[in-house]
Amino acid sequence: MEENKKAHLLDLKLPLGGLLSFYGLIMVFYGLFSGKEAYQRSLGINLNLFWGALILVIGAALLLSSFRKRRAPKP
Repeated sequence: MEENKKAHLLDLKLPLGGLLSFYGLIMVFYGLFSGKEAYQRSLGINLNLFWGALILVIGAALLLSSFRKRRAPKP
């Protein structure tokens, strides 16, 4: 049982998921609130919004898997 707790302390999904979710949120908000003239170089495509959403989904998946593993039933 103690070995399982120590192994969870080395799990990188929690800090990486939090960091990616934070950066994803920043990019999504920037993509939502920036003007259209910022996207002239990318043919009018809001890349900040799309990449921010992708990073946010990946970060959320890491956080979800970290919390789900932590609450898994013990055999």
